Amino acid sequence: MIDSDFFGYAKQILLSELATICDFRLVSGGDFVVKNLATLKQATDDELSFFVNRKYLNDLKTTKAGAVIIDERDIANLPNGVIGLVSGNVMVGLARAINLLFAEEQFSPHISHLARIHENVLIGSGCHIGDFTLLGEGAELGNNVVIGSNCVIEKKCKIGDNCHIGNNVTVSHAIIGYSTTINSGARIGEAGFGFIPTESEVVRVKQLGRVLIGNNVRVGANSTIDRGSISDTVIGDGTVIDNLVQIGHNVTIGKRCIIVAQVGIAGSSKIGDNVVLAGQVGVAGHLEIGDGAVVASKSGVASSCEPGSVLGGIPAVDIDVWRRQVSFLKTAVTKKKPLNEA
Repeated sequence: MIDSDFFGYAKQILLSELATICDFRLVSGGDFVVKNLATLKQATDDELSFFVNRKYLNDLKTTKAGAVIIDERDIANLPNGVIGLVSGNVMVGLARAINLLFAEEQFSPHISHLARIHENVLIGSGCHIGDFTLLGEGAELGNNVVIGSNCVIEKKCKIGDNCHIGNNVTVSHAIIGYSTTINSGARIGEAGFGFIPTESEVVRVKQLGRVLIGNNVRVGANSTIDRGSISDTVIGDGTVIDNLVQIGHNVTIGKRCIIVAQVGIAGSSKIGDNVVLAGQVGVAGHLEIGDGAVVASKSGVASSCEPGSVLGGIPAVDIDVWRRQVSFLKTAVTKKKPLNEA
């Protein structure tokens, strides 16, 4: 169930109105006031549910939900009396419904008396700044910026309108666009891993670049984005970075990329637009990954790849080649020897 203590109560709205706003096609007629959202098993006749994974087909056939967001092909599996909301993409439809039913948490304009703010910081209208947060000399916040508790925004950093910075975040040497979210524990602008070993010592290379984060970017909890060494580390508009991701110095990531948890991208690599790096992918340094490429989870990218490539394995190769490699190895190690070879 959705706990109202954490997420508030769902907006009460007629199903027909919800369908219009979210671009659903109503099947089976009828109308009611939607009271909440629930799973197929838990939903009651005044609640909305959804069906995506065919593993739960039996739950769909027996659900008591008032309405279900479904694909066209599953209309026949709806129980009698349950209304279908047909969507071309069920997950997108569900996301729209959730955004409509459950508003984002609102933060009233407030600057905690426990925050420490340098005298020449510029703060826009409607900002919310939590307890024990530090804003360094010359920092600039746009309008309606939310900064949680225990954050450090270091000198000269700029954060655009409508950004949301979670708790325990540090930002240094960075310029951030508008409507970007940085979740709790993230570290933006720390020094990259610049060291040169010699026979007698390991020489540190001072990191003199910045981090430039675009608009509508999301950075997950406890992720790190290192500042550049001389040029900048750049994150493009609309890119989504999951939790526990490491992005090295001078990396450039294009627009609308999806970087899943525990990905590591080594310094100076260039990631194009609309790239997907699945969980635990490792990308070596100074590579280029073309627009629209997809890399399967746990893969190691050791060489540059063309736009639209789909890769997997260590080292990453064309996904069909990787599948054949896996199949061959499985067969090779499990195949029984003939009796005359025993």
